Amino acid sequence: MRKTAFTIACGVLALLTAGAATAQDRHYGGDRRDGRYDRYDDRRDDRRGGGVDVVLFEHRDFGGQSRPIRGNEPDLVRMGFNDQTSSMKIMRGVWEFCEDAYYRGRCWTYSYDAPVLPKKQNDRYSSLRRIR
Repeated sequence: MRKTAFTIACGVLALLTAGAATAQDRHYGGDRRDGRYDRYDDRRDDRRGGGVDVVLFEHRDFGGQSRPIRGNEPDLVRMGFNDQTSSMKIMRGVWEFCEDAYYRGRCWTYSYDAPVLPKKQNDRYSSLRRIR
């Protein structure tokens, strides 16, 4: 009886551990720096009609909370990510990042990943749109 209970407990523990690892593999943020979410993965998403265009990160070097962006975002308040961007990955296109909602205020253009934003731009973005 004890051997059966032990075997069942080990099986349940193995299933729970495997489920947690699967959920972790699909996460954009955190300390994952193994290149799993490079441009290659997003090009694959294009074949299905969609995919992430930009990923915003809360901390430098692509750390902390992340928000994948698909298309223009006129107001980051709706996503709960206003004035919180410290790094970003650009998957495709040229993007304009503005310090005020609805593309107002000072704006900066990016077409490349930025692991560290300049001091004047850190935690300032409130809207973004693709311009090419």
